[in-house]
Amino acid sequence: MTRHSSVAVFIILFFIFLPITNSAQYIEQVEEISAGNFFGYGARQMGMGGAGIMAIDGTALFYNPANLARIPRIEFIFGISNQNYRDRSSVRPIRKIVDYGTAIAQVETLSPRFQGFLPVQTSEEDSKNNTRINSAIITVPYPTYRGSMVIGIGVARSVDFDKIFILNHIDTSELGDIIAAGSEFQSGGLYQWGAGIGIDLSPRIAFGGALYLYTGKHDYDWNYDLDSLNILSYTKEDLITDNYIGFNMKAALSVRLNQAVAIGMTAETPISFNVEEELNGYVLENGADSSYYDYIEYNVKKPFVFSGGISAQFNNAVLMADFDYTDWSQLEYGDNIDMEAYNDDIRLYYEDAVRFRFGGEYVIPKAGLSLRAGYFIDPLPIKSEFINNNRNGYSLGVGMLIDQVMTIDLAFVHASSGRNSDFIYSTEYDSSDNILSSHNLIIDEDISYNRLFLTTAYRF
Repeated sequence: MTRHSSVAVFIILFFIFLPITNSAQYIEQVEEISAGNFFGYGARQMGMGGAGIMAIDGTALFYNPANLARIPRIEFIFGISNQNYRDRSSVRPIRKIVDYGTAIAQVETLSPRFQGFLPVQTSEEDSKNNTRINSAIITVPYPTYRGSMVIGIGVARSVDFDKIFILNHIDTSELGDIIAAGSEFQSGGLYQWGAGIGIDLSPRIAFGGALYLYTGKHDYDWNYDLDSLNILSYTKEDLITDNYIGFNMKAALSVRLNQAVAIGMTAETPISFNVEEELNGYVLENGADSSYYDYIEYNVKKPFVFSGGISAQFNNAVLMADFDYTDWSQLEYGDNIDMEAYNDDIRLYYEDAVRFRFGGEYVIPKAGLSLRAGYFIDPLPIKSEFINNNRNGYSLGVGMLIDQVMTIDLAFVHASSGRNSDFIYSTEYDSSDNILSSHNLIIDEDISYNRLFLTTAYRF
């Protein structure tokens, strides 16, 4: 076997097992898709950057149940949402040289031919559109002698799984080309079913609580094709379906400091998900095909979430600001020994994150219009060495009041982020089997999404 063909076979094997190494051997791929993936609900709130802790409408059932007590009339809310998700991926070859004196790897761009092969930097871009029911909530005040007690029941789409990823890589040599292409499609989400209550403890203080049931489905489709030097033709497809069911609860407080300013705070208990996963796979290699199947069950426990918010009223203007704190390093798998093996890696990969949302609304009473804008900082809950650009964005919104009983709200939200994955391409050793250098592929992703929210509310 020649030197070139040895390298070719190595690279072929690398690409064949790329989907496996993505999910099993590289810490940046040890991800729970529901982590740090809040979608948002309520067009009024999303038009103000997602600031909803001090919102006084039915979405308080999910943002801050204490504010249910501020709703004076029976109210029904229904909303839909649309997302355009865009992913641009590029493959960047680099070379890491190990300096044993400092135990630090030096990184350089891989430009000269590597053992007869030259990786070519390539990029791909694709997008995915989905329209879903976003929320349906009813709130009913219960007659009391003093103060207020309001009951809320509803459902909201809180987590989104709609994603896409395209991989394209080419190696050239005098022997021919190695071409590898992969596509990843994900869809689904989690619906949050809630029942809550808000009660006035005093004229300025309200307390609330809610119980939540989560149901949802995640479909994952990975397609991979490899054509290399006329040595191997290879096609692989994995179809994975995860069914989620979980529950948790939230306690909340709302305080009016004066006529203009109010604050709120909430504590959300960990969510315990039970996940049933089915894997159907198919491989076609040089004309010979085979299929495989697997089924597993496991638990996912997401950590506590602590939130706070403030609102300030100035004549016809309202300003709001929120924050959420979550220590994502406490996320863990359970009830399955294979999944529990990832818990140490998760603690090395995830970190705590604080999500900020800021927004404002200006009401034009004579026109029955509300104009809104907002900004949010929603950090990816992963450590900085795996991030190119953290996630943030802005929003715009408008609302219309009809006959004092009906509102129609529209919001536009844009966000972007970047991240990378580091895959070992080949390793060079000295005569004592010490690693001298490694040739790696860095896959950079530039991710963005545009979301539209449309909500209508009727007050009886």
